[in-house]
Amino acid sequence: MLIKVNSESLVVTEGENLMSALLRGNYPVTNICNGRGTCGKCKVRIISAAPEPSVAEYEKLSAGELATGIRLACQVEPRSGMALVCGDSGTVDRKAGLLYASEQADSEYCGLRQVQVELDRPTLEDERGDRERLLAKLQENGLPANLTIGLTQLKTLSPVLRQEKFGVTAVLWDQHILAVLPGKEKVPVYGAAIDIGTTNIAVALYDLESGKRVQLAAAENGQTRYGADVISRIDFANKGVGNRVLLQEAVAGTINRLLEDVCKAAGIETGQIYKATVVGNTTMHHLFLGLDVSYLALSPFVSVCNTALELAAGEVGLALHPQAKVILFPNVGGFVGGDTLGAVLGSEELLAKGRHLLIDIGTNCELYLQDGANMWACSTAAGPAFEGAGISCGMRAQPGAIERVLIDEQGVSLSVIGGGTATGICGSGLIEAVQQMCRAGIISRSGMISDPNDPEVQTQLAPELLSRIRDREQKREFVLAYGPEDGNDVVLTQRDISQLQLAKGAVCAGIRTLLDIAGLGIDDLDSIVLAGTFATHLNLASTVDIGLIPELSLHKLKTAGNAAHAGAVKALLDQRTFASLQQQADHIRHVELGGSATFSNYFMESMYIESCKL
Repeated sequence: MLIKVNSESLVVTEGENLMSALLRGNYPVTNICNGRGTCGKCKVRIISAAPEPSVAEYEKLSAGELATGIRLACQVEPRSGMALVCGDSGTVDRKAGLLYASEQADSEYCGLRQVQVELDRPTLEDERGDRERLLAKLQENGLPANLTIGLTQLKTLSPVLRQEKFGVTAVLWDQHILAVLPGKEKVPVYGAAIDIGTTNIAVALYDLESGKRVQLAAAENGQTRYGADVISRIDFANKGVGNRVLLQEAVAGTINRLLEDVCKAAGIETGQIYKATVVGNTTMHHLFLGLDVSYLALSPFVSVCNTALELAAGEVGLALHPQAKVILFPNVGGFVGGDTLGAVLGSEELLAKGRHLLIDIGTNCELYLQDGANMWACSTAAGPAFEGAGISCGMRAQPGAIERVLIDEQGVSLSVIGGGTATGICGSGLIEAVQQMCRAGIISRSGMISDPNDPEVQTQLAPELLSRIRDREQKREFVLAYGPEDGNDVVLTQRDISQLQLAKGAVCAGIRTLLDIAGLGIDDLDSIVLAGTFATHLNLASTVDIGLIPELSLHKLKTAGNAAHAGAVKALLDQRTFASLQQQADHIRHVELGGSATFSNYFMESMYIESCKL
């Protein structure tokens, strides 16, 4: 049997696993544990004919790695048609993995169009104004009689018409003329898909003539300096109108810097962007628009506006063409915002048929459930622990952050982003560290760190692990990584573990409550789809082990990457898709968990660090 490795043909003998074949062919594959599946280092990316992951792969690989075809060579049985890359070309770029959207798609129905015309020149017999002359010629070319043109265009219309002897190109959105440009040749027209996350903002630049993605960039939301989560930002905004302005300027400033970056890299001007689609949770939506969030944090959690909005770029302070159309996704209700609908649209292939639960995990966790006939959605405040905030040594997923943890009798093995010295721990590392600590007996199911002086604990734990448990200033902690000098160790404290318990308990309780309302059990679901940047880097087995997600077959867990951003891309390229989503939004039942006795009971039950069997 022949397979393709780095575009070269490799003969695989019967009964030979992929690791053996690669070693025999002298391909660069790491083999630390000699093919036992315990080190998780023999990663390859399978491009075609990828098999279902094994249990060992679920334990060693992140959700994003599995979704993008990363497998452990020692666990793979080659099959006909398989193609893969290994070595440096098989690694995963964290940023490139954020957006699971086509790099090129049909953009015929993006909503923008160009019309080239040559106007009749003014004479003493034809003294029509330049505006009337333009509109008349466009109507002769089949456009409607109710065309409009704004004051900004009128101010430059006369010289533009005469620059190329009355030959012009009009860029239109519905019946509105966005721009009039000299010459009768098609002009480059671009669009931007913008995902406003609580922690990070991402911008994707697309050529709306070809439907091709041109550039992608992401950065920390400038609002984080005013609070790590939505509640803290609402509190800040409610202290004065000036604070609301600061928050609006912070998010617009971040977006504009990203727009400048992608346009500079593409060699274009921001004024060539004529359309933008925006997704974000309800709070981000309101703060981006400068809306009052006073009543969003008070029962019954009423927003200013839930319907989709179509605004001009100048109204929201975005550095696009001044008349560019900015389309904001509708909110479902309460804290379930347009990012949830974006994720539904971005995951539509995974949600096509059957019973599915979509979970967008972040500081605010949104849940969407469908059973084929009905749809429900709710949100639950997971808090900033998943982003590393509020954790003693917590940090964002950046170089120096611990993202993977393995604990055995020999000690603690870590994977650090960037491969250097550990300086902190991010959310995915936190989940895996707690799971491994519980499995090793360092913490109990209730989350308590074991007492190293307890004789029973001393018989259960290896000396190396016992030495890492210590009491400091009346708090117990476990050392994950020793620093170069005292005080720089990366540790997990008792409070850190409690913060994770609160976050994961809220998510699990929300899932259980929504399933109850729908009359479904976990086994009735065809899949659980994990969305969001954080979820992309989770280890699925650890997620189930600690009870963040109720226990189910790991094969039913799917990953959609940054699905909300992918939804924004789809709406950018196809206005019909967006219109259909608006109709769908009207039929989603919003479930408010605040004050729910069912949710409260499940929340208390879900605090234990153990798999949740339903």
